[in-house]
Amino acid sequence: MGQNQSDSKGIVEKTFSDLKSMKVQGASNVSKAIVETLQKVAETSQAKNENEFREDFEKNALYLLSARPTEPNARAAALMILNVARKDFGSAADIKTAIVRVCEEFEKKQIEAVKKVGEYGANLIPEKAVILTHCHSETVEGILFNAQKKISKIYCTETRPKLQGRITAQHLAEKGFDVTMIVDSAAASFLKQCDLFISGADAILADGSVVNKIGTSMISCYAKRADVPHYVATTSYKFDPTTYFGIPEEIEERPSEEVWDSPPKNLKIRNPAFDITDGNMIKEIITEKGVFSPRMFAVEMYRELELEKRKDEYLEFLKKLNAFK
Repeated sequence: MGQNQSDSKGIVEKTFSDLKSMKVQGASNVSKAIVETLQKVAETSQAKNENEFREDFEKNALYLLSARPTEPNARAAALMILNVARKDFGSAADIKTAIVRVCEEFEKKQIEAVKKVGEYGANLIPEKAVILTHCHSETVEGILFNAQKKISKIYCTETRPKLQGRITAQHLAEKGFDVTMIVDSAAASFLKQCDLFISGADAILADGSVVNKIGTSMISCYAKRADVPHYVATTSYKFDPTTYFGIPEEIEERPSEEVWDSPPKNLKIRNPAFDITDGNMIKEIITEKGVFSPRMFAVEMYRELELEKRKDEYLEFLKKLNAFK
């Protein structure tokens, strides 16, 4: 094996390990890590022809995606890149150049999308708002940063067991917000003081339901009872088209050690990383395309992705991905 091939394998293995251990976390960061790694794979590939390159490149892409199953954002990015790789360019060098270009373009689009979500969302924040957040979301932070002058106070949950809420709380504190951290189970009590609940999303399903960090659904139910609107901030890349074809979103289950590293003998521990919030519980979904009701967002994505024409493509991609799990 050549030195560059060896380097490429090492890059892929390190990214896979970082994703699996949640050293890299958050849907946007997961997709970014995978896209950047695939770009490096293309740049360092020693494949002599297009077919050899395609076979190796697709295996690396599917392997990386298998590290975190509940990540349609990353799958959308990988599928976009793989569709370019399947085209006939005439040489391995040309196909590598095309892949590097599409990786760079995706990153630019992602950055611009997050920026637009922040701008649209800020317009929905009322004056002197008191807000509750759950977990860590780049899109949620973008909204809060844009609307800082209108925000009176923010409550952040810890978001157990990995405590991602601390990331949000730290970023907000550094920006000068009046921010208070609370334990997850205190959300219902503090919602009574809030004007709105804002969460991110790891996946949007075909019926407008939202997959997000475990605990989101529970807080959304409390918010509904307290008449506090739940807004979801996300880019459109989080929409999972395979759910339109009846494929359920896989909910990642994490190691029990994250919850209790030395539990009593015979104690069973379940550690799902995400839950599903019904679209009926959500006021609106804020995206780079605008602000939609959950159902209308799903309709918009169905039209944009032309899903009636692409069923075979998506199901074949999912079949190949499942082979790596």
